[in-house]
Amino acid sequence: MRPLFAESWQRNVWALTLTVFISFVGFQFFSPFLPLYIRELGVTDPSKIALWSGLQAAVTPGVSGLLSPVFGRLADRFGRKMMLIRSLIGFVIIVAAMGLVTSVLQLFLLRLLMGFFAGFTPMVMALATVSAPRDKVPAAIGMVQSAQLLSVAIGPAIGGYVASHFGMRYAFFATAGLCAVALLGLIILFQEVAAPAPGTPRATTSRLPLRRILLYPHFPAVVALLFMAQFLDRGLSLLVPLQVAHMPGLEKVAATAGTIVSIGAIAATASANIAARLAREIPAARLLLLGLLIGGPLCAAMALSQGWVSLLVLRTLAGLCLGAAITLTYSLGAAIVPAEHRAAAFGWLGLGLQVGTAASPLVCGAIAAASLPGAFVFEGVLAWVAVAVLAFGARSLRARAV
Repeated sequence: MRPLFAESWQRNVWALTLTVFISFVGFQFFSPFLPLYIRELGVTDPSKIALWSGLQAAVTPGVSGLLSPVFGRLADRFGRKMMLIRSLIGFVIIVAAMGLVTSVLQLFLLRLLMGFFAGFTPMVMALATVSAPRDKVPAAIGMVQSAQLLSVAIGPAIGGYVASHFGMRYAFFATAGLCAVALLGLIILFQEVAAPAPGTPRATTSRLPLRRILLYPHFPAVVALLFMAQFLDRGLSLLVPLQVAHMPGLEKVAATAGTIVSIGAIAATASANIAARLAREIPAARLLLLGLLIGGPLCAAMALSQGWVSLLVLRTLAGLCLGAAITLTYSLGAAIVPAEHRAAAFGWLGLGLQVGTAASPLVCGAIAAASLPGAFVFEGVLAWVAVAVLAFGARSLRARAV
């Protein structure tokens, strides 16, 4: 039975990785181009385009984050795979409808509705952790996270081609189609694990009040760390193109910014995979502490970049240091909470992740409007705040192997 289980968990993790990659490549078809779509819907004032873009980007993760703990608890009771299927079905219908809207308000309402079907990433991570044996959990999380990071390097280029040759609306239709493919792949390839991991006793599922999840030692600190890790990642994605746009004498601004963002995503992918392997021998919290400690000054140093080459080098190095932060933080959460309550716990982690997703573009955009170098410095300071949380607020995690 042990070889059969090993084959089963590997197949499940690959199925989740494929599902995430296909769906997130689809999301990247339209997400970077929302301001262009807002203009196409009749908003011409640049300040209003910026306002609507911020609201559209924030509303889905904001609603999703608030509901993530509830959906995580439901997944523990009624099945995690079923919650993923529910999300993907919602994505197919809602994203296709986004391609049919005639006003920016209609688009906003659909983005709001989409938040009730989101929370996709934390649920996938929860499934990956309960599917894999305990010593393979960081590797499983690293694979899924790598698929998400690679989508940032691939999706915008393909989505830009679709939007420029066929129109922005077809980018939404293509995304809905890819979500449908991901849904079929999940249904066919993934088999929800009914047995515990080898070497672990069978746990009895008990009803644990949702707020009690936060009483696990250091779990609130892990939620805060995930918020900061996501904030850092999304903030750099916004600030790097702005920095490129301010460089004098640079003609191909979009192409240069896209190249830097893509290479940064590739570096982050490599970082997530390397850290997942190292976490077998080194406590994940120590790896996370080291990455944040070095990555903070690299973020701040981007404020001094005068040319695209220096910015590319710094973004690549920052990707190598900070790219594993989300993977390692999820690994810490999986180590703290038992498997039978994992989805509920990852629902709380989803709250931190989605609030970071919603807050980062709003806060970093506001700081950058006053001072673009100051926004990079803020990113660096936030990385060191995360270091302080690990160093003083969760000391025992640094001695714990995942």
